[in-house]
Parts: sequence; C-alpha cells; structure tokens
Amino acid sequence: MDTGLIARRYARALADFAESNGEMTRTAEEAAKFIEAYSRIGKLRQAFISPVLDPDAKVVVVRQALGGKLTGSFEGFLRLVIRHHREKWLCFMLPAFVGIYKQRCGIVDMTLTTAAEIDDDFIDRLSARVGTVTHSREVHVHRKVDPSIIGGFRFRIDDRLIDTSIATQLRRVEQKLGRLPERKL
Repeated sequence: MDTGLIARRYARALADFAESNGEMTRTAEEAAKFIEAYSRIGKLRQAFISPVLDPDAKVVVVRQALGGKLTGSFEGFLRLVIRHHREKWLCFMLPAFVGIYKQRCGIVDMTLTTAAEIDDDFIDRLSARVGTVTHSREVHVHRKVDPSIIGGFRFRIDDRLIDTSIATQLRRVEQKLGRLPERKL
C-alpha cells in the first residue's frame, strides 16, 4: 500500500471539503496544532491509534488536545479517517493538507540560517523579494542562528537550498584539495 498516495488523496479531499465549507484557514490551523500535539504528546498518539477506543472517544481526545470545538470540516475528516481505520496515516495526511493549503493560498515558508542575528529591516526586505520572485502573497520567515556556519548564510525555501556559508565553502575546498595528487619536489 502506497502511504504517500493515500495521504495525498485524503489531504486533497480535506482541502476541497474545507474550502467548499469556507473553513480552509481554520482547518489548516487545527491541522497544524494537531501535528504539533501529535508529535509532542505520546498519550495522544496512543489514544488516537488505539483499537480499544471508539470513534467518538477518539474525537473527544483530539478536541481536548486542541483546546475545544473543531471545525465541521476537521471533525468530519477525523471521523472519516477513523471509520476507514486510517488513523496511523494521519501523521502523513495532515502535513500534506497543510502543504496544499499553503500552495492554494500562496504562502511560502522560508528558513534563513546565519552565524549571527540579522536585523528585522533586512528580513523584511528579503521577505518582500522572496514574495516577488515566488509570486507568493505571504512569506513566513523562520530565523535560525548557527555560529558553526562561521559566516554567510543558508537559505531554504521548500526543497531548494542556497548555501553560501563559509563552513560549506571551506568543506568544498578541503574536498578538492584532498583529491589533488600529491606533488613531488
């Protein structure tokens, strides 16, 4: 069974259903909260995939973990997943759904790793430029400081990476020098 195919089909179905109900953004927020809680809270994972709990109890557990009422789209989706015994694939379905949501809404996630803190003005200019280049309405910037890169930056958008860090450049020089034949004097 192709887990990726199943996850994408369910994710598209949730996206279409939530969009038709006008609940796309709220459902995506609930999905993101569930992903975070599911990865952090072991008891939630155990309860949700437990064959002992009935479907209503599982929905109540999710409702409690997310802090209250769920959108009709998200709750209906959970019930569908539970009814078809696909609970263990939910950790693949929901990230796929969030990806579809971001794509449909023109949202791009960008991670900028630098050796030192960067000022907000630079981040705003970079974010605006990325939005223009990617034709995105919204750019979410995630900053990381990693002194081990020495200088330069690592810039990631989705699966694209631009790495101009000094550490990477030094590693490349070292690899090239290691391949050179030894010269005799």
